[in-house]
Amino acid sequence: MVHIEGLPIELLHLILSFLATPDDLEVLNRDKNTKAKDDNASELEDDDYDDDEPDEIETLRNVCLVSRKFREVAQPLLFRDFYDDGLDEDPSPTISFTKTIYQRPDLGKHVHQISIMPHPFTPVGPKSLSAEDSEQFKGIIRDLKLADQEESWISALERADLGVVGALLANKTPNLRVLHLPSLPFRIEPFIQLFDHNPEFLLSLESIWIESDDEVSGFDISSYQKFLTLPKVVTSIFEYGDLFDASFPSTWQPGTLVTEELAFHHCHIDAGAIKKLMQACKNLKNFTYNNFSLDPNERRIMREDVAPEMTAKEAQEAVLLHKDTLELFHLEFAMGHWDVDNAEEIVASHAKLGSFREFSKLMTILVPHASLPSHPRFPSSLDTLHITDCNSSIQEMTQNIATDCKNGLYPKLANFKVFAIDITQPIRLSGQRIPEGKTPEQCFVALRDMFKGTKVNFQILPYELPDFDDYGDLDDFGEEIGYEEDFEEPGFGESLPAGDGGMGPIPPQLFNLLMQRALMDPEFAHLRQEEDSDDDSWETEDSDST
Repeated sequence: MVHIEGLPIELLHLILSFLATPDDLEVLNRDKNTKAKDDNASELEDDDYDDDEPDEIETLRNVCLVSRKFREVAQPLLFRDFYDDGLDEDPSPTISFTKTIYQRPDLGKHVHQISIMPHPFTPVGPKSLSAEDSEQFKGIIRDLKLADQEESWISALERADLGVVGALLANKTPNLRVLHLPSLPFRIEPFIQLFDHNPEFLLSLESIWIESDDEVSGFDISSYQKFLTLPKVVTSIFEYGDLFDASFPSTWQPGTLVTEELAFHHCHIDAGAIKKLMQACKNLKNFTYNNFSLDPNERRIMREDVAPEMTAKEAQEAVLLHKDTLELFHLEFAMGHWDVDNAEEIVASHAKLGSFREFSKLMTILVPHASLPSHPRFPSSLDTLHITDCNSSIQEMTQNIATDCKNGLYPKLANFKVFAIDITQPIRLSGQRIPEGKTPEQCFVALRDMFKGTKVNFQILPYELPDFDDYGDLDDFGEEIGYEEDFEEPGFGESLPAGDGGMGPIPPQLFNLLMQRALMDPEFAHLRQEEDSDDDSWETEDSDST
């Protein structure tokens, strides 16, 4: 019988790796903090994680205490992912972790991911460093031999600027692959200076994520230009930043960026900048520009003196350069104030997307209804289609898409979802609440039945109100928003599958609940404008109104 310690190191590493956080961007969303405790760095604790089940940090720490061999295997896993959400009391976990890496330089090679978020009330980190910590970090800074920049680094250190500490940490992690940082007031200058000082700095980096919020929105994305020009950075994510043609980085020349995934959330990019950015990328696979949110706390207020935001048509024309590589196209603009009575006119006024037929590998498209023509043209490779922010009739568009499916234009399309605030609006015809002689339930079934004989799963889903949740995996998109889990009836999304195996009509109790939730939200008070009228909003208006 083989004892577990008799197994090869490689096999033990594989076994223990299942105890650690998966080696991907999931670490950026963890709600745990990692702290370095001593010079040996084998004891890590998580004071804020209060659960009966031990987390991966505690488990790996205990594994380190089993034996020297187990410690040799588990310790690299302990230091692989570092996360500081700024919620701990002083001293900052970033300071403690950085001290440990400099005391044990051999551990730095194990760090693959660093995520540093500022404290919500003290965004630049702890108020001050201890005298011992201050002297240690000043010595580290002097060893860098930064010449004229040394004094500014020490001055920032005395203010406990985590930008300096974060840069020092990144400088000792040669295998760092994922870097997740806040924007303002976290100083990025130390990182920029290290690019010039250390030719090996961040050469293994694959993903950069600059996080922010509406309170510090409007930072210049071009100030992070050196990160995107690194030879291995394939994923770049920015939140609440701006990118303008007038200040576009001169280093982002055509064909110079290896980035394959670009994501912008609540950002502002003008037409000139998006065109140049698409030219700078070599082979783009995923493009996301998502400014839509039902939560008023997430919406940006743009300055009046900035260049106009790119249109949907301009974004699509720019991305056309990557028609042979693009797999995901996600475009959503900030939610506008729309008028129920004039929804058709508002939709018609938007610049429309052109044909996607030239995109040979495009599988996933998420676009607002207002940006689509009545007969959109998608690629034959399309698998998933999400039409968002829908607030007017989709009868004609749905019929055209269904006809194209039956004609074999979209052989791979299986997931077709429409999202709306008030789910009665997508079936509303001009001058009517619903088509004459039909109930809303019949309208939904009629739309679904257009896809009979195909494999398309067609659904109309309401946005969840008032809880505003970000969507995760596309496969779970419809499950995360739109219906309550406490009902015995099937969820709304489950009540409208396509094809010959479709289920029955929408449960009226569920439909009423969805409408009530939409009407209760203060952001959508306009939906209550006819609440007190004598007309039944479930019935067709008089023929005179049509």
